[in-house]
Amino acid sequence: MKHALLVGGATGREHAIAKHFSKNGNYKFSAILWAEHKFIKELCSGEYAVINLDEVEKVFDKIVEISPDYVIIGQGEVIQRGLKDMLIKANIPCIAPTKEAAIIEGSKTYLRNLLQKIAPELNPKFRDFYKYSNEIDEFIDSFDNKVVVKCDGVISGPRVRLYDLPAERNDAIQNAKNWIDKHGHIVIEEYIQGYEVAIMSYTDGTYLVHTPPFKNHKRIGNGNVGENTSGMGTITCNFSFMTDVAIEKAHKITQMVLDECNKLSDDVFTGSLYGEFLVDGDNIKVIEYNCRFGNPSSLNILALMNIDFPELCEKILSKKVNEIQELCDTTKVSLSAYAVPKDYTINKNYVGGEINFDDVNKDLLYVGNIRYADGKYFLKNSRAFAICATAETLDEARKIVYGEMEKVKGDIYYRTDIGLWEV
Repeated sequence: MKHALLVGGATGREHAIAKHFSKNGNYKFSAILWAEHKFIKELCSGEYAVINLDEVEKVFDKIVEISPDYVIIGQGEVIQRGLKDMLIKANIPCIAPTKEAAIIEGSKTYLRNLLQKIAPELNPKFRDFYKYSNEIDEFIDSFDNKVVVKCDGVISGPRVRLYDLPAERNDAIQNAKNWIDKHGHIVIEEYIQGYEVAIMSYTDGTYLVHTPPFKNHKRIGNGNVGENTSGMGTITCNFSFMTDVAIEKAHKITQMVLDECNKLSDDVFTGSLYGEFLVDGDNIKVIEYNCRFGNPSSLNILALMNIDFPELCEKILSKKVNEIQELCDTTKVSLSAYAVPKDYTINKNYVGGEINFDDVNKDLLYVGNIRYADGKYFLKNSRAFAICATAETLDEARKIVYGEMEKVKGDIYYRTDIGLWEV
């Protein structure tokens, strides 16, 4: 029996991965999480531990103590802290890139400069800044209707903000100042029109296997307005606006990015390359690349997979990703929606009330950041749980997901337009 260990957050993504392993009778499954997660703990046939992932040495020591056959890193920040590099020295296989290769997500400027070298036509107009000066004001004023401000490095919370011009010009400048003061480095970019979609590609360092395109609804409010979150829901389907030519271009640039990442480290890049793109007919632009398993997009992809996640992990580790003919069932669609506290993004000191999802179909439930005490569940100031369903059509998937959401008792909020907005 093989022994896999997951390192990650307390999100629906980790819950989905744990579900896949728990259904595979050939595995012992252990988990190291950054917060308590009752549902994942119950799925662990091996060990379970809660450790602050900022303390990467403690995480590493616990992994060595557990001695799994391999490790999957589900959370992005611990990849940036070099956990993979430490595990290489301990001869413990790990599905994740090294710290050096993880710069593809860790630095917005690195990605822009890389694209400028290998495919400049995929870049928007951009500049990066290490200190505040009038040049920031002038660069923002050079755009007509919108501007994008990004924190170069990985931070807690949103690291990308979009501002309407001229109405939000001062807000954009103030945010740029704040991020430079706190984090030291920002990128300001041209806003490009198009449909925003993503493709997750899994790699063994040589070969790539691609998911169908999906759309993450990042903003808090219906109509995609309000604060930018990590994702309020995702749809995976055959988008009418994305041509085969655009998909092929996305696959091609991801292979080029992988090849460049492999030059950064002695170890090849393994795991996920999560590309986000703006699509306009056959044309695409690159928004960003991440090296983590996305959330909530992973819920959709895992629900559509033709193989279970442990089998995908084995293909990655054995350098046999090319043997996967079709990763996902593209005849079906998948839809997920996240529930959060009603004043999520508004009250940063929110202490949540009780929620009850006893009546929800547990096969469709993916629990995130909630608190469990005295046999009850309580909201925290984050994404609490998601419902994810597959179906023949988006309408059918919407009915399933929102039908389950209505069964939840508690002071929750969720977007009601997932699957409707810009499909």
